[in-house]
Amino acid sequence: MSPHAHADERSEARRHFEMGMAHIRAGRYLPGIAELERANVILPHPSVRYNIARAYADAGMLEEAVAAYRGYLARDPEDRHTVTDELRAVEARLAERAKQAAKAKSVDCEPAASGSAAPNTEVPPTPAPAPSTPKPREGGEDVYREEVVTASRRAQSPLDAPNSTTIITRQDIHLSGITRIPELLRRVAGMDVAQLTGGDASVSVRGLNSRLSNKLLVLVNGSIVKNDLLGSTFWESLPIDVDQIERIEVVRGPGSSVHGADAFSGVVNILTIAPGEGSSGVRAGVGDGTQGYGSVWATERRGDVAFRVSGGYTRYPRWTREVAPGRVDVSLADADPNLGAENVRLDLRSSIRVGNDRSFELGGGFARSTLDIYGIGPFNDYAVRADIVDAAAAFRSRHVTARARYSYLDALARENHAYLGHSLYEATPRQQNLDLNVDLTNVFVGPRGLSQHMIGGVGYRLKKIDWSYLVDAPPVEHHVGAFVQDAARFGERVGLTASGRLDWVPALRGVIPSARATLIVKPDAAKRQALKASVATAFRGPTFLEAYLDMPIQLQLGGLEVQSSSRRDDEPSFRLAPEKILAGELQYQNQASDDVQLDVAAYYHRITDRIQLAPVRRTTLSELGAGVGGVNPETGRYRVGSGGWENSCGIDHVLGGELGGRFVGVEGLDLFANYALNVALHEPQGDCPDPGDQRTSRHKVNVGAQLRTGFGLNGEVTFHYQTSQLWSEQVATSTGIESQSFPLAGYHLLNGRLGYAFLPERRAEVSAVVWNALAGLLDPAPQMHPFGNRIGRRVMAFFAYKL
Repeated sequence: MSPHAHADERSEARRHFEMGMAHIRAGRYLPGIAELERANVILPHPSVRYNIARAYADAGMLEEAVAAYRGYLARDPEDRHTVTDELRAVEARLAERAKQAAKAKSVDCEPAASGSAAPNTEVPPTPAPAPSTPKPREGGEDVYREEVVTASRRAQSPLDAPNSTTIITRQDIHLSGITRIPELLRRVAGMDVAQLTGGDASVSVRGLNSRLSNKLLVLVNGSIVKNDLLGSTFWESLPIDVDQIERIEVVRGPGSSVHGADAFSGVVNILTIAPGEGSSGVRAGVGDGTQGYGSVWATERRGDVAFRVSGGYTRYPRWTREVAPGRVDVSLADADPNLGAENVRLDLRSSIRVGNDRSFELGGGFARSTLDIYGIGPFNDYAVRADIVDAAAAFRSRHVTARARYSYLDALARENHAYLGHSLYEATPRQQNLDLNVDLTNVFVGPRGLSQHMIGGVGYRLKKIDWSYLVDAPPVEHHVGAFVQDAARFGERVGLTASGRLDWVPALRGVIPSARATLIVKPDAAKRQALKASVATAFRGPTFLEAYLDMPIQLQLGGLEVQSSSRRDDEPSFRLAPEKILAGELQYQNQASDDVQLDVAAYYHRITDRIQLAPVRRTTLSELGAGVGGVNPETGRYRVGSGGWENSCGIDHVLGGELGGRFVGVEGLDLFANYALNVALHEPQGDCPDPGDQRTSRHKVNVGAQLRTGFGLNGEVTFHYQTSQLWSEQVATSTGIESQSFPLAGYHLLNGRLGYAFLPERRAEVSAVVWNALAGLLDPAPQMHPFGNRIGRRVMAFFAYKL
């Protein structure tokens, strides 16, 4: 899709809104109101409802104005006290008109004197105030302007964002029919999505994908949802589903300067529908292979108090079983061998407004999940059962935002199968996180057109993790960070955004800096084009797995093991360094036309100290003599080597570009496409080996079309293609753990959805969705990772109803 997906319904509604406002300014009220009504049908917006009421009032159509005002006030807007005064003024005018009409009628009923002239029975019109241009409640006249909050931690136009930013809209989610968040991300230029099993997807941006991908920071409503043990995100364990999502913002490029560690190559922020917004409803779906989906939600606003509660269930099967039935040479875990993922969830969010610009938010969620995932190194096919609980609170005002979130994970994890006599590595990881963040923002206006939007903040994150294969008594980590950002504007067309952050990382025992600077030039007077040049640094610190691992790995040859540990008996002073990235980007955005949007970007990444699995260091006779190695009394196996982690001693260079566009010249039909180029080069240092892998396809293409009709038919067709890859992975062999290369063929995906909405106001809808429709027809079913399942076709049918 276009990197700025504010086209679709939003652009069409904006077009009608602007035409309506132009009519109203010229005094053509009825045509103007008709255009505003059309905009509000396409995409309802409170400011449009308000402007309709104002236009009716200015036109002297007082009964219609009263009805429109009451419709606006029925949703308890923040400015309801001011608008109530306006309504009373219109009602007073209407009462005066009725009084004059009654007086004129009584005069008309009196008999006229003989020879006198007939009385004038025309009712004099109620004087209307001088025509005024209705003012939108917010955002200037462009009430349908798209905004992003993730790139700078404040609302701004994508044209002003310091990073390349993609928005997946609610329309995209609805028309695609896709219920997996990673598959929604696939349509974004530069995103790498690899489905390994029915419950496991690895997602990265602009390269660097891996199992348990850990270089993309994932947020829900601005709060971190990754697991700190592995550094990855278990997408199918979240307590929300796609029906609760307002939009997904994807920041392409480093974001550590405002978000801290792990915003290494990008950020994904999933923003849910606000309490009190939208309608209540239910959606259910069934599909082949025991697929199931259910979601029910209720939302309401009463005055300043609003809530939204949702619950749901999803089930996805595996595409292929890892172990054929009837095997007698393996032991199996107590897990369904055909299950990819299952999730039962509940989420409750509420908000309380205090005045026009202050609010409190409270909420919490629970999810019970079963996942089939792939571990790292020689560990594949893991079954995880996890309970995740979270509670969150926030205060928001014009200048201060304070957020707190606590989450707790309790899981049981083990390999799905192992050869007889080998361990399933059963463990019970438990994780607790506490996040506290305070942001301060203000705008300063100086002389000669200079303005500055300053934002700064401090953050704290507690990490407490217990796991069977960490060192004894792993520490409780206290992470602290502080950042400041200045978005300066010089006149109307030139801006400079600069940000810097310092993070204390306990595992590194040091403070790590991050920085970003972006120059933005808007060459056209309408300011709907932007040229950007940016440079940024970011980092990723070690996860708990990388910092405190202490795990014996059993080899295929019985009685032998490798001790994989973050600490080295043969090198006591060893300590991992943080992964570091230096990135540069050039970008051009064109939103000058309401029919076509265009985005072009070119980038370069220089990556050093990448954390990776270290080659096994065989135990030497001198180490045995010093007491290192030998028989492990806890396992009874003989230690023949040591593994763990190391920083890459080479430099990775990643060059690429992205081209995306969207065409909405025909109302109800949207066409979108994008192309991404990614070239990864490794520069060995000294005698370091070159891994020689290309884990990101050099070329990726996304093309799609969306259809919306006035009689209820709607749908989407998308085509995805990416070229071949080469992965270097560690595998356990009879002689030890070795790195091997695995080529992967390029593949394509064809997805489609067709739906029909019916009943008054299109409250009910039926739809059918097919994902990977061509699997196995033209080519073998695609494989997105060397160890992953071959990804087959999936078909589902849905029914939805909104109250």
